[in-house]
Amino acid sequence: MASKKVMNFIAIDVGTTNSGFGYVSGASSTDFVMQPGHDRKEPTILLLNKDGSLHSFGHQAWTDFEGLEEDEMCDYFFFDRFKMNLQHDKGVHGNIKVQAKNAKKTFALKLLFTRVLEHYRKTAKEQICLSLGIRKETKEWFDMDKETLWILTVPAIWGDRAKHKKIHGSRKQLLIA
Repeated sequence: MASKKVMNFIAIDVGTTNSGFGYVSGASSTDFVMQPGHDRKEPTILLLNKDGSLHSFGHQAWTDFEGLEEDEMCDYFFFDRFKMNLQHDKGVHGNIKVQAKNAKKTFALKLLFTRVLEHYRKTAKEQICLSLGIRKETKEWFDMDKETLWILTVPAIWGDRAKHKKIHGSRKQLLIA
């Protein structure tokens, strides 16, 4: 098996309350760059569309949710502090369901983690490409996925089952090898 040429290291920390990412990019760079923005981390809040796709994340999700009219609430699903459901799950198959804060609708915890990881994958990739002067939809843009090593934090206090589920779920999203 040929080793992959790693040019970017991106670390993602999905926390119960806040989440964020940081990266090192480029052949000669040793500077660790934190997620842009004033807080460096943002609330682990998801606002999903009816179909389960991501509407918004973090501060923007909170702002969007607060701005909804009463009759619009049924078109969106709001989630926060959902990560701890994984630690307390005793099931073997990982079919954990999490209820939205604003509705009786439940979504698979895997889907919620998937949406968070997709958000950070896109955001980190855009930030690195911006810093390197790479335009979207170019060969370099697409090649970046092959040259990135993804690092995902796993809480030390979690049991092996919860750690395994988080790692296995991340691999399924093609974020880590």
